[in-house]
Order: sequence, then C-alpha cells, then structure tokens
Amino acid sequence: MATLKEELEKLMELQILDAQLLEINNQLKELPGQINILEKEDILLGKELEEFEKAFTHFKVERRQKDNELKAIEEQIKNLQSRTNDVKTNKEYQAIQKEISALKEKKSSLEDEILLLMDNDEQFKEKEKQLKVKAEEYKKKKQEKQKDLENTINQLKENKKILEQKRQEYLPQIDKAILNLYIRVKQSKKDGIAICRITKGSNGNICGGCYVYIPGYLTEKIKRKTEIVQCENCGRILIE
Repeated sequence: MATLKEELEKLMELQILDAQLLEINNQLKELPGQINILEKEDILLGKELEEFEKAFTHFKVERRQKDNELKAIEEQIKNLQSRTNDVKTNKEYQAIQKEISALKEKKSSLEDEILLLMDNDEQFKEKEKQLKVKAEEYKKKKQEKQKDLENTINQLKENKKILEQKRQEYLPQIDKAILNLYIRVKQSKKDGIAICRITKGSNGNICGGCYVYIPGYLTEKIKRKTEIVQCENCGRILIE
C-alpha cells in the first residue's frame, strides 16, 4: 500500500498531465480561429479586387463612349466640310462654318477628357496589377500558414490522445478518496491547480497557490505526511 507521501507525489504527476492537457485544449480552441482570420482576410482582399475591377469595367465603358462620341463628331465635321462646296449663298456658308466651329470646340473639349481618361487608364492598370499581386501573394502566404496551423492542430490532437491515454492508465494508481478530493478542488479553480507546494516567505511558509501564510500547526501536519492538509484560504492540497 502506498504511503500518503507517494499518493501526493502521484497527484503532482497527475496535475502536470492535466496542465499539459489544459494547455493543449486551449490551443485547440484558439488555432481554428487563426485559420478563420486568414480566410476572412483572403475574402476581403478578393472583394477589394472584385470591387476595383467593377469600377475599372465602368471606366472602360465610359472611355469607349467618349471615343465613339469623338468619332461621331469628327464624322459630322467631315460631312459639314464637304457640304461647303455645294452651298449657294454666303448665309448658308456662314451657318455651316458656325456649326463646324461649335463641333470643333466640342471635339477639343472631348479630346482633353479622353487624354485625362488615358492617364487614368494607366493608373487603373497599375492599381489592378498591384491588387492582383497582393491577393496572389497573400493567398500563397495563407496556404502556407494554414498548412502549418493544420499540422500543429494534428500534432496537438495526437499529443492529447497520448496524454489522455497516459492519464487513464495513471488514475487507478491513486487512492479514490484522494483522487476525488483532487478533482473537486481542481474544478473549483480557474487555473486548474489543486495541489501545490508550500514555499518560504519572509515570515514563514506560504501557500504556493494563493500566497497566503500558513499557520505553524498546519506546516507541522504537512511535514508529518500523515493526513491530507488543505490551505485554509484557497482549499488547495498542500505538500512540501
């Protein structure tokens, strides 16, 4: 039959296993969120490129409309100029020239607009190129990062499986009453620490869990190792 000291040391070993499992479980909760963040960023970049390409398409339609409008004006001017040879009066000639002059002004203004659109066209193309490169680079980076995260998750799951199996093999070695006490205390603590060693403080021994000073008579009980001693403040099981 194991001594109380041996039982308590087993509890410490069990607690180490439980702490490792807790850390793994926390990581398994956190890592899928990191994958989701990568996916969301990829979607946002895709939407940004999609919206830009819509704007670029609208711009190209506007550019074609301006080009067609310019061609139509040039055709009108050409037709009017050919008519000047057939006019019979000065009044008709002046009217045609006035119409030609107005069309030429409109043509000049339209050409300025088209020149500006041509400059914008280059800017659009450069921006589109940058966004495509950015999206492609991020996609590649995301795939690599996602693969790393998935490998990490798979490794954590494997480690968890090994630790859980080890824990199940370890539990029967511990006295049931002591184990049940450990479980109750563990479940009541956010950090999952149910058993801790006492440490030296400036005025005596303190609990390694809540750092409250331990009365001398409890310290003596801990040293005798004949009964389970719990911290009067936090309830954790205390050992040397």
